[in-house]
Amino acid sequence: MVNQHATDLIKEPYWWEAARPEGQIGDMPESPSDVVIVGGGYTGLSAALTLAKRGLSVTVLEAEMPGYGASSRNGGMIGNMLKPGLSGLIDMYGPDKGCAIYKEALASVAFIRDRITEEEIDCDLALTGRFYPAVLAKDLAGMTRDFEVRQKYLNIPEEMVANGEYGEDVDSACYTGGLRQHHTGGLHPGKYAKGLATAAIRAGANVVAPVRAETITKSQGGFMVGTARGEIAGRHLLLATNGYSGALSPFVQKRIIPIGSTMIATEELSENLVSSLFPTKRMITDTRKMLSYYRPSPDGKRVLLGARPSIFQATPEQQAIALKKALVSIFPQLAATAVSHVWSGKVAYDFAALPAIGEHDGIHYAMGYCGSGVAMSGYLGHKAALKILGDAEGDTAFDGLPFDGRFYYRGTPWFVPVAMIGYRIRDYLGI
Repeated sequence: MVNQHATDLIKEPYWWEAARPEGQIGDMPESPSDVVIVGGGYTGLSAALTLAKRGLSVTVLEAEMPGYGASSRNGGMIGNMLKPGLSGLIDMYGPDKGCAIYKEALASVAFIRDRITEEEIDCDLALTGRFYPAVLAKDLAGMTRDFEVRQKYLNIPEEMVANGEYGEDVDSACYTGGLRQHHTGGLHPGKYAKGLATAAIRAGANVVAPVRAETITKSQGGFMVGTARGEIAGRHLLLATNGYSGALSPFVQKRIIPIGSTMIATEELSENLVSSLFPTKRMITDTRKMLSYYRPSPDGKRVLLGARPSIFQATPEQQAIALKKALVSIFPQLAATAVSHVWSGKVAYDFAALPAIGEHDGIHYAMGYCGSGVAMSGYLGHKAALKILGDAEGDTAFDGLPFDGRFYYRGTPWFVPVAMIGYRIRDYLGI
């Protein structure tokens, strides 16, 4: 069952119970800001924090409330995997460049840990690790090959786990083994977003929300951003809108692909039951093409699971039913458990399947985290801020990588359902 009474199903993030996004009606600046940031999620708030601590005047424009988008809707999983994998990066760019790119993902985990500590953000940070279970034997074989490449080139604390030996990671019989990491983990995404906003404001950033950036025009001294409350001038402009970019920037719109993802939370369970399912409280992401990611809640009383439950538009109730079915396929012991929350958000991909950071026509951007942005978004927001400051520490291995569009894409991802159908078929056939 989804919930004993359909009307009881809460259609907003479980995370909001402890950290609901709030409006932050800052003052519309009368004089130009050094930097205007469009987007009040992890990327924009992290950039604002770095810039404000370096003495620049910063205005953050958020269309809803700080953290309202993916920053308070995600699974709260801190990872260091990039979609192409180290093997794919080496194939594309060679060992030196490939390893340099992968090291950025490793650095992002250390960065988020240090920033949370330095700013004293109470967000249930727990670097208990992550387990990537293999659904099929061929998945485990491919995972092992990638693991061997990482061990050859990089010193990463992880290990392969054979079938029957992953009991400390997850109590489920539907896997053939997997990859266990010891240095990643999770947090409460809503608390983290709220903590970043508080830290940025404390440092001197002006966060104006809700107010939507509607137009961007160049001016003699930089840029003018038009809003319903008037224009805001800035010497520099950073776009930090990720899966919520819309039509504000045609350059970004033709390159960023927003894709929906949905999560559910179960009703409160006994802590003994949740602990038996996740003995070491690791985050879990499986190897399906239409993957599922799941975890215990930080308080150890619920199970949370996310995926892309429907190919075409579906109601929250329908999505909750589909995700409950996926949950029970992993944990049959939860068959009688009710779902209390269901919610959705947007992740952002680009055609290179790698994070994008750079500058176009004088406008800075950082986005495209491909569903793994909890650590990377704050890290690249910080790096984008350093680039604006002219600090060489802002250099990254992502600089200069392709961030191209396709002739068939103008901002409407019509091809995503087609790809999802293909993934579903491959998952069903085990190919």
